[in-house]
Amino acid sequence: MADVQDLETLINSRYPILYLETHEERRAEDLLEGIAHHLGLALFTWTATEGLRRQGQDKPVYQTKAPMEALGFIGTSDLPALYLLKDFHRYLEQPEVVRKLRDICGAYRKARRAILICSPVVLIPPEIEKDTVLFTLKLPTREELRALLREVETDPVVVRGATVLLNPAEEERVLQALAGLTRAEGRRAILEALADDRCLSIEDLPKLLNVKRRALGKDGVLEYYEGGETLDDVGGMERLKAWLAKRREAFTPEAKAFGLDPPKGLLLVGVQGCGKSLCCKAVARSWGLPLLQLDPGRLYDKYIGETERRLRQALQQAEAVAPVVLWVDELEKGFVAVGSAETDAGVSARVLGSFLGWLQDRRAAVFVAATSNNIQALPPELLRKGRFDEIFFVDLPRQAEREAILAIHLKKRGRDPARFELAALAGAGRGFSGAELEQAIVAALYSAFAGKRELTTELILEEMRQTVPLSTTMREEVEALRAWAKGRTVMAGSESGTP
Repeated sequence: MADVQDLETLINSRYPILYLETHEERRAEDLLEGIAHHLGLALFTWTATEGLRRQGQDKPVYQTKAPMEALGFIGTSDLPALYLLKDFHRYLEQPEVVRKLRDICGAYRKARRAILICSPVVLIPPEIEKDTVLFTLKLPTREELRALLREVETDPVVVRGATVLLNPAEEERVLQALAGLTRAEGRRAILEALADDRCLSIEDLPKLLNVKRRALGKDGVLEYYEGGETLDDVGGMERLKAWLAKRREAFTPEAKAFGLDPPKGLLLVGVQGCGKSLCCKAVARSWGLPLLQLDPGRLYDKYIGETERRLRQALQQAEAVAPVVLWVDELEKGFVAVGSAETDAGVSARVLGSFLGWLQDRRAAVFVAATSNNIQALPPELLRKGRFDEIFFVDLPRQAEREAILAIHLKKRGRDPARFELAALAGAGRGFSGAELEQAIVAALYSAFAGKRELTTELILEEMRQTVPLSTTMREEVEALRAWAKGRTVMAGSESGTP
């Protein structure tokens, strides 16, 4: 396990303080118990309710409940040991606690001892920064989750008489559903699936996904998206579809053996309402991958350090679910140019830097499908090659594309496109976005229903005549966007044909 090896290496490196960022307190303690045993060290745990307690002993150390009392014992003890302090971040704003830690660090730099602060919140005072190393406990690996499944049949505490009825292929699907959850969340998901019949089968997959959806949605930053959109629901964008088709099998073992790295992602910029978000959603289903939506507008929090933590956690969860498509809609809501965010104490700059670093260096198979309506608001660093594989410009649909879009929306509403004059409708819809073409059909349906009539070409044409498209009301902005995209991006659709 990488976490065990990395953590043991840091302990052996004689760091006086290790800061464990994790929600999984029990899992962290289990890891440290194994490391302490392997290194021949004692392990003490501290809580504000019990004080210091040595592993394997029933009674806590006398008078060590108060933080300063606990640190007093730790500072005077010459026992080779690890000291796990739970929720100790709450006391790191007290000057005397920080001073005592600094005093202890001097003696611990050359000793086989270390203090480990376990907390879901990172709060490291500057006075002890140089003596502290931050270690983020990763989410459970696929093999750890597999071991959790095995416990179902052997642990009597779980559910008496529980069984697992999964063939190898079904087990992989269940493990994918559990990926991105903590060990405790995974255990609860399994218990929920076992509640009805004490049997875990592929039929319980929706229950597991529902638990995952709730867990990912707690912060509101990351959401597990389940939709039925495919690339067949996207009208036009033939160049983009061809680009995606070449990469459909790029996440398979065969592609890896061939020497291919997984694609990093794409950025779709262009006119509002032309299908950028729809295309991002369709990629995941067409490739047979799960889809996670990252809402950049919900990253920011009023508490110091919380925004950065939210981003780290969201990206960590995405990597744990990999291979996955990560949909980031309207990038400009969360990642702005540094010069335009000078009033937020540097939070925007740190968030942007973290995201850029992750885009560039990530190793997990996370395909980022991002959109932007306001390219001028994005920092230039985001557009540099290496962040995304390609930047596509989604323009207003041309004649043939408008016909395809109209046919798709008519089919969705139970109408046969052959009964409509698509060429005439597409001609009347020149300058319309895909969303505006859809809305014309919806409005015509309301008119037909109210008048107890059938939906006809003329009814749709009438609605189009009453619509002023965005390309007219915001002509200058649209033309400026097109001028920027020329030579800088790849056209998602065809550049030939009637506009």
